[in-house]
Amino acid sequence: MKRVKEPRSAAVRSGVSGRDPVMDIARVGCLVCVVLGHLLLLGASVTARHDLVLVRPLELQAWFTPVTWVTQIMPLFFAIGGFVGAQAWRRIDARGGTAAEFIRGRVLRLARPAVPFFAFLAIAILAMLLSGLDSDTVGRITSGVASPLWFLAAYTFSQAFVPGMVALHERAPVRTLVGLAVAAIALDVTRWASGISELGLFNMIFVWLFIQQLGVWAADGWFAARSRWSLSLLVVASFATLALLTELGAYPANMLDNLNPPTVALCLQGIAQLSLLMLLHPLLDRMMHVTAIRRIVAAVGSRLMTIYLWHLPVIALIVGLLLLSPVPSPEPGTVGWWLTRPVILLIAILLLTGITIALRRFEQPIIPRSNDKRVHDWSVSVSASLVILPPFTVVVFGLNFAIAVVGTVLLALAVLLQLPPRWSRRSRRSAQTVHSRDFDRLNRR
Repeated sequence: MKRVKEPRSAAVRSGVSGRDPVMDIARVGCLVCVVLGHLLLLGASVTARHDLVLVRPLELQAWFTPVTWVTQIMPLFFAIGGFVGAQAWRRIDARGGTAAEFIRGRVLRLARPAVPFFAFLAIAILAMLLSGLDSDTVGRITSGVASPLWFLAAYTFSQAFVPGMVALHERAPVRTLVGLAVAAIALDVTRWASGISELGLFNMIFVWLFIQQLGVWAADGWFAARSRWSLSLLVVASFATLALLTELGAYPANMLDNLNPPTVALCLQGIAQLSLLMLLHPLLDRMMHVTAIRRIVAAVGSRLMTIYLWHLPVIALIVGLLLLSPVPSPEPGTVGWWLTRPVILLIAILLLTGITIALRRFEQPIIPRSNDKRVHDWSVSVSASLVILPPFTVVVFGLNFAIAVVGTVLLALAVLLQLPPRWSRRSRRSAQTVHSRDFDRLNRR
């Protein structure tokens, strides 16, 4: 369908109204991929000398590497974040709100579920040390359990820049996207030339902002205006370029190996995955008209961060308890091991359901009084920094008891700084009655 060309300001403002339900089901689908991936990646056994052996059975499969080009979905998650973030920011901007107001909402959305999680990690590490486990074993367990925390740092940083990146997009969309791509490529080349792998950490800025900016283009209607043939060509061209780069040895073929530090390979993957999503948009839109699917998406979507943060510790706990039980555990990677994964998944879903119910207040929106609109730039900046610091420290130095304790304190401070000063008892009671189907509507205020 041919797009009617609008003035830039009109085209931008067209993204203010409405929320695309396809992005909701896509985000839930991304979470499902993450949970299933970690379930199949975590294999553990105990030797005759009572040593813990951790393996990754899924990576041993011949078909695993090419499958990661589609199922390693973090690029798509950030692109969706750019789409939803741009729409949310434009709604706030349209009613006279500020960038600080938008960022405060994102900080609370991400930091509040992380507070009890970091507190749990601190208690769990202390309990393992007091039980007599040696520090090396504890370190191996915690490094695996805490591995998804990089997302909290990268996503908070990226979302904090949404208002600024939307403004750059409105002024110079092509130059902004190309500038981010050039910066990401330059960092990769510098890392290769210097041999300093730590330089790759700076691409947590440019790679993820580039992919998030793709979502801003989508929110502005660019991808929707492309024909199915054009979108298909984008998918093929992106994957073909990625295949060439991996064949030349520039990047690992396993997309999981391109995550930390992030590489330009993820940018190509993000273009392909977002184009695929837009190709599937009509089908997914019809699915969201099914009441049962819509309710499931709303229920999971209102508990997204809690599920993401807690799913790996829950899976690790189940696997650990099975190893300690008298019931023989199948060797990871064997047929018996694969056949037990659906049972482990079912138990994990039940436990995660209980956790999300117990911690639901941490993902329910804060409802301030309508006349309380004081949002200070300095406090929002400090809070965003406090949210980024603990998970980034875990990425760089790993997780130990001290980092978990300090992280809990910093995240709690980030939340306390952003709680509305006049958050009344009536507002607290109202927040407790928010249902999952109302969550997104309230959280986008």
